[in-house]
Amino acid sequence: MRPRIAGFVFVAVIALVGTACGDKSSATHFSLPHKKSQPAGITTGPDGHIWFTEFSAGRIARVSTDGKIDEFPLPTHRAGPFDITAGPDGNLWATEFSANKIARITPSGEIKEFPMPSEKGGPYGITVGPDGNLWFTLQKTDRIARMTLDGTVTEFPIPFEGPVRPSPWGVAAGKDGNIWFTMQGTSKIGRMTMAGELTEWALADNKAGPADITLGPDGNIWFSEIHAGQIGRITPDGQISEYPTGKDTSPKGITVGPDGNIWYTDLAKNRVGRMTTLGEVADYPLKKGYRQVQGITAGPDGNIWFTETHANTVARLTLPSSSAEGNK
Repeated sequence: MRPRIAGFVFVAVIALVGTACGDKSSATHFSLPHKKSQPAGITTGPDGHIWFTEFSAGRIARVSTDGKIDEFPLPTHRAGPFDITAGPDGNLWATEFSANKIARITPSGEIKEFPMPSEKGGPYGITVGPDGNLWFTLQKTDRIARMTLDGTVTEFPIPFEGPVRPSPWGVAAGKDGNIWFTMQGTSKIGRMTMAGELTEWALADNKAGPADITLGPDGNIWFSEIHAGQIGRITPDGQISEYPTGKDTSPKGITVGPDGNIWYTDLAKNRVGRMTTLGEVADYPLKKGYRQVQGITAGPDGNIWFTETHANTVARLTLPSSSAEGNK
């Protein structure tokens, strides 16, 4: 078993000066061909299209920047695809949470599945590591895994004590050459070296529920806190700052926009949020009714794309010109 280095740091909770309403943007919603497909993860592919998963329908899909949707069924029935990322080989790679597999799909739609060596792992978040391999979380077995492009998997357990499991969720590659991930169960942020050595940092709120995670434009790691209504930032040496996103909010998906800001989805409210690296927030309300805004990515067209799981749509948010001010 790899050694664990437990780390605890002071967490600064930073109050916002104010929250603005981004009313100069406009969202266009594209309905999926099949009902109750439940789109989830989303990313920009190497082919200039946006790719996303359909959790309940068991499909990988792509949408062009003008809204044309193509779907590709996974070979395994009820595979439960969740997260998706563009690989270093020019293909797309997705986690199959229910099937316990990783799927590779070419831009033309050819699919190959790679089963996990351990049963009931529950692959969830996925990213490309600094070493050119695929790294992903195994939510059900509390492990971080690495897979080479030919399908060889190595798993690294997350040691823990007590009844509360780590439940690793999102994963991202840092500029420091390590893998960073969230542990929603224990409200911690983890850092893992390419050799599998683990360091952990606990959030001030042990019920914050850190979820998705991304490398920020400032070289730090940014993550959402579903239960705390905050966006967190952690530096490569483990200093944590947290920024509130507003009352009764539940930030989930997170990405860096083409404007150099942090963009996130809000599960509790029908909106997409934008945060500068100084913690300033702007809201972009969407259509009425519960839409369950989920995954989010920066599109090749300079706009923000996201999935709406409950509404069964994928949507494009056209950015206002003022958002380009970003981090200036």
